Amino acid sequence: MSAQALLEQYGPRESMDYDVVIVGAGPAGLTTAIRLKQLAAAADAEVSVVVLEKGSEPGAHILSGAIMDPIALTELFP
Repeated sequence: MSAQALLEQYGPRESMDYDVVIVGAGPAGLTTAIRLKQLAAAADAEVSVVVLEKGSEPGAHILSGAIMDPIALTELFP
């Protein structure tokens, strides 16, 4: 089936524009998204950030028993 036929049958795909796309909602992905938004707010800038996760919820694919040093959260959220 040609691209034109697909467009005629199903219409165009939905799309959304973002400034930053982060793949994975583990500790690193979520921290990156939070820090980018903090830096943008400090610079009085607006930046759109999206975090994509294949799991049913953020962090769903983190290895069981993973240990995170809480000092990182304290530095991120003073």
